Amino acid sequence: MLKVSLAVTTACLSLQISSPAFADTDLSDLLDMPLESLSETKVVSATRTALSLADIPAAVHVISSKEIQRSGARSVADVLTLAPGLHVAKYSNYDWGIAARSPNETLSNTMLVMVDGRSVFNGMFSGVDWDLIPVSLDSIERIEVVMGPVGTIWGGNAVNAVVNIITYDAEDAPRNKVSASVGNYHYKEARIHHGGQVTDNLYMSGYAELVEHMPWTSDEGRVQPIQHFRVQTERFGVRGDYQKNDREVSFQLGGIRSREDYNWGSYQPHFLTPGVDAPDYVNYETEMLAEEYFAGVKFLQELGDSKQWEQQFWLTYSNSDSSDRNAYFTRIDSETRYSDNNVWGGQLTVGFDYRLIDEYFRPYEKNEIYTSPYVRVADEPGFVNQSAAAYFNYTYPLTATTSLMLGNRWQYFTMVSETFSQPQVRVMQDVGDNQRVWAGWGRAVVTPARQGRTTDFHENAYGSNLAFCDQGTPPNCIPVDYLQIIENHGNEDLPVQNVDTYELGYRFWEGNRFQFDANLFYSEEDGITAWQLINSQRVFLPENSSPGTVGTIIDVFQYQHIAPLSSQTYGGELSMKWQPSSAVQVNASYSYREIKADCHGAICSSTDLPMRSYENEPVHLANALIMWDITSQWWVTNVLNYVHASNPDDVLQDDEYYAWPEVLTWDMVIGWQASEHMPLVTLSAESLFNDQVNEFPESYRGFNNGTQYWLEVDWQWK
Repeated sequence: MLKVSLAVTTACLSLQISSPAFADTDLSDLLDMPLESLSETKVVSATRTALSLADIPAAVHVISSKEIQRSGARSVADVLTLAPGLHVAKYSNYDWGIAARSPNETLSNTMLVMVDGRSVFNGMFSGVDWDLIPVSLDSIERIEVVMGPVGTIWGGNAVNAVVNIITYDAEDAPRNKVSASVGNYHYKEARIHHGGQVTDNLYMSGYAELVEHMPWTSDEGRVQPIQHFRVQTERFGVRGDYQKNDREVSFQLGGIRSREDYNWGSYQPHFLTPGVDAPDYVNYETEMLAEEYFAGVKFLQELGDSKQWEQQFWLTYSNSDSSDRNAYFTRIDSETRYSDNNVWGGQLTVGFDYRLIDEYFRPYEKNEIYTSPYVRVADEPGFVNQSAAAYFNYTYPLTATTSLMLGNRWQYFTMVSETFSQPQVRVMQDVGDNQRVWAGWGRAVVTPARQGRTTDFHENAYGSNLAFCDQGTPPNCIPVDYLQIIENHGNEDLPVQNVDTYELGYRFWEGNRFQFDANLFYSEEDGITAWQLINSQRVFLPENSSPGTVGTIIDVFQYQHIAPLSSQTYGGELSMKWQPSSAVQVNASYSYREIKADCHGAICSSTDLPMRSYENEPVHLANALIMWDITSQWWVTNVLNYVHASNPDDVLQDDEYYAWPEVLTWDMVIGWQASEHMPLVTLSAESLFNDQVNEFPESYRGFNNGTQYWLEVDWQWK
């Protein structure tokens, strides 16, 4: 509580101190920081066409480039703490878990994340690797976050939220800009951005970044022997925009490569190497590589009379050599969209898209499967995964103040040989010139992937010369070697997860000074997975064990991926942006969600554990961003993020081990720029007065996160 009080008090004081300064300072000399009116803010992620945020019947939040810059965020995941309804938890210094209206699980895939409309997801589990998003924060114009289902517009995975990262056109991208940062925990970063006009109709821009840091900011004993480990990440991107008359062509290419120092090894059971007295486990330092490269083109033509045609084509290659996802994926995405703003008095959008993923999982020798600490094994190394879809979305003004939105998507997945419908119905009512109420219903599905279907995950543990005792009195003990094998088997018959969501919202704004959004939701989800023990077997090998033992005991536990759960989730989000003066902006949000799970099938008769585990999530989330332009040269930002502790059911037994902890983080950024021609210098502090905090339950074995400081210099010349 002391840390909570101190953080809140200090943030408030930063506003109170500012009052005398306003009285004596010409506000026209301060940095201009106006909020864009909701009626002027254009959003594309909710409908695929640019509409005013005020007129969108959905829970939409826009994070501007200035808010990103002022927050001091160093990654997209850090930025998303500014959005209402998103639970952002930091696992280590480069790994996060993010969830929207759902459990924050390791392989969560109920949120669609895109960069300029191109999905960025791992083909193995159709979720997001947050450390491998190939985009520079300096290139982001805005991030649009749409809460709730947007499956009609975007298809699979647009279940509980859509995050669309929209970058600057080449004409508006940063030019002649270099940046360098240095901080504790061996953090170093360098960036360069450049762009310009090539011909009368063509602009080009590009960037390159290099980041290096420790994999963690923890003081725990388990990381002390390997403090020399580093993570190196390189990003690059090139964009060109050509416009002539009624045609626009945009092309992009870029990529990201991450190299992580890693402590790995293998078990050496004596029965596999008879006569060799080797250690139980041989560990070694190695490097894990993960990378993604992409290229794409968009063609947009205005056809006159409010008609528009767009064609996109993307080619993506990703690769990882980690044992839990040792695979590469080559992906092709193609989409055609046509819109007409005057069809029977309404706006119609129709589209067709196609995706092909050529997947290849590395095959393992049998000994590798049982000697690695963990490894993912595929039934077939090579696999071609395809999907195709057609959709429409129609908005019609029922009256001068009431509009109706109808749409549907029919999407076919070859992995399950089935077509799914993803409809939506939304209504918006104008209450006044600056107020709207809206209601909606939508359905979305999770893109089926090989994880949990056609891949098995093995976890192993081995020890030699152990005492194995029976339950007698006194117990009888014998010396043995012991190997435990846990096999998590995929299930090709798993149903595809789907979610129906009902929403009700209210929106109010006052010019460019105040914005307020409130929405309630209720979701029903089916096809939620769990693991069921289907077989356990003990084998005794009397020969070829370690010296002094009588043999080797092998325990094999086999689990099957099943889908016995369904859930009902309800809650809501409140958010506001307020500019009390031209020098101060305050953003704040609060979110509430409650999950109730049901279980079906044989597994439910023996335990409530799957249900109660799924329900074990934080209920209350809150955040605040306070930006203050002190003078024309100085500014300061405070970012507060709060996550309430979860309350696990008694069936989980150990509350402290399984509970999500209460977390309050306070970040502060101070910026100084002597003049517009001089470098911008910022000093950032992350998690002030809250050193060594773990944001995950102990059962996840997440790393403690320490307080970080870094200094950044940005120089952009004309």
